[in-house]
Amino acid sequence: MKDQAIVEAALYSAGRALSVDELSQVTGFDSGKVKEHLRKLAKDYDARGSALEVAPIGTKWTMQIRAEYTDRARAFAPPELARDLLKTVALVAYHQPLLQSDLFDMIGEKVYEHTKSLEGLGLINRKPAGHSFTLTTTRYFAEFFGLKATDREGIRKLMAQKAGVTYKEKAKDEPEPAAPAPPVETPPEAPAGPAVPLTG
Repeated sequence: MKDQAIVEAALYSAGRALSVDELSQVTGFDSGKVKEHLRKLAKDYDARGSALEVAPIGTKWTMQIRAEYTDRARAFAPPELARDLLKTVALVAYHQPLLQSDLFDMIGEKVYEHTKSLEGLGLINRKPAGHSFTLTTTRYFAEFFGLKATDREGIRKLMAQKAGVTYKEKAKDEPEPAAPAPPVETPPEAPAGPAVPLTG
């Protein structure tokens, strides 16, 4: 058996992105050899014009369908996310950091169910921000969608189409959304009011 073919088989059978260390453990090859085989595989798949590619995703490598073939291939594969949930996570990726209350204005009351589901899948982070939450994508997000881009602007560009919005590059000097003002403390002599729940 060829060593390169063993690395190729490991990537194919994993069905997910693998780190060089993981591939090294599975194949028994040292990390330097694994990296060499991965780079050769990537070139081989590019040279043959295959619908598949061996590509890096952050610090990991994966075997996946090329972006230009995903729409056609999706007809033969069950969707991993419902269409409306996919659009929600795409909106988060495009507008992040995004307040959940602003997302509510975009998609309505389903925002609560969707954000909890996406957080449970490990695709977004929800951090308290005043009476709402700040939403951002996780590191796992790029791996889940097979995105080569791991920087925020690259993700925005790739997900704009899924969100159904026109991509517009953020200006470098464009300020990030201001952090919510800290809550005003109630003076000791005044009776404390009822707690306000996080409503989105």
